[in-house]
Amino acid sequence: MSVPFLFIGVVSHEGSRYVASQGPSGLAAQLATSLSELGIVVEVAIDTSNRLDTSMEPVTSVDVQDALSAQVRLEDEWNGYLSGSRLSRLNAAADFALRWGRRLWRKFAPPSTSMVERLLNIEMAHVALWAQGLSSGAPWILILEDDASAHDLADLTDGLIDLLQTAPDDVQFVNVSESFKVSKLGIDHLLGEAHAGWAGSVTRRVVSASRPVTNTVCAIAYRASFVADLLREFSSMPMRPVVPIDWKLNKALMSMHASGELGADSCWWVVPGPINQLSMRGDS
Repeated sequence: MSVPFLFIGVVSHEGSRYVASQGPSGLAAQLATSLSELGIVVEVAIDTSNRLDTSMEPVTSVDVQDALSAQVRLEDEWNGYLSGSRLSRLNAAADFALRWGRRLWRKFAPPSTSMVERLLNIEMAHVALWAQGLSSGAPWILILEDDASAHDLADLTDGLIDLLQTAPDDVQFVNVSESFKVSKLGIDHLLGEAHAGWAGSVTRRVVSASRPVTNTVCAIAYRASFVADLLREFSSMPMRPVVPIDWKLNKALMSMHASGELGADSCWWVVPGPINQLSMRGDS
């Protein structure tokens, strides 16, 4: 059996409202078929597992409160990592105060423990798919969450495969979702031209980040060698307090950037992204 060029993993669950993503009409299956028609070997894996054993690792109300506090602290750390101008730092400080105000309110109206259980299962699924992708031997690993959708499959196919086949070795991951607009994330000052084009039919820019940043984990293409490093980084991080996988990845990126493992131009973005995150954009 041929070693795939691309491993596509889908994070989902049995009760998902996006259950179509698990079958032949899902984005992963359609993209794999489209790439196969171009002679590209692709492996697809759908993960719907619930790995958390609550009888052995019960989630308590304390875990919920710890999770809420940990996310506020991590968001503040991330804003400091992104901040460029003095004004942006002042805005970040104001946002931090606002978030802590909301955090104190949620002390008296917290979400249920099932929220934390779901976050743990999502994290475990991502980690499992990273490991499975690495084991496949594919040089690139594309992980999709089940609400990932593309309006133009041909554009996505042509643009993505060209980008992955031609990306320089120092590019470790590529954000291909339009979950949030760049202006909303406040990272405009970190992005510059990547001197690479988008080969799809839709006009898009390929930009390079001066420090690694993400646009949620809805659709990211990772170089396999980076996944190996990322798995090691995650193994050194505690599971609790629990934060969403998007934020835990951000935490890992900050650590790897600080250690020199990830430098300038290690992260590319496609703008606007060819993949929409339905749950974030209100699409049906």
